[in-house]
Amino acid sequence: MLDVSVQAQILNLLKELQSSYNLTFLFISHDLGVVRYMSDYIAVMYLGKIVEIGKADDVFEKPLHPYTKALLSAIPIPDPEIAKSRVRITIKGEPPSPVNPPKGCRFNPRCPFYMSRCSLEEPPLVEIEKGHWTSCWLYG
Repeated sequence: MLDVSVQAQILNLLKELQSSYNLTFLFISHDLGVVRYMSDYIAVMYLGKIVEIGKADDVFEKPLHPYTKALLSAIPIPDPEIAKSRVRITIKGEPPSPVNPPKGCRFNPRCPFYMSRCSLEEPPLVEIEKGHWTSCWLYG
């Protein structure tokens, strides 16, 4: 793992290069703080499928997919007063095998909003708000 200051320097350099040369990066990370800092648009994936995509601010401020909501609820909040009032969404169970994913929505075995339709057919990626898409039967 990189030293935090080295990582910050690299990320700042990438942002500077992006701005100076009008570059586009495909940035893949599990560190959501870094993702938010680096990204204009975000695609959230679960078991190799995009479950939500949109502008970074939209995805972070108004997440749609239950998996995205759970991921964002796990980000540590440095202010203890705010952290106390936050509702943490926990995902139950083990992730299914990516080699043999479940039928329908891949998140269905662990989803707190499971409906029978979720295990029957995979939901399409649907635009819920302008430029903000999700793949979830809650919005179908």
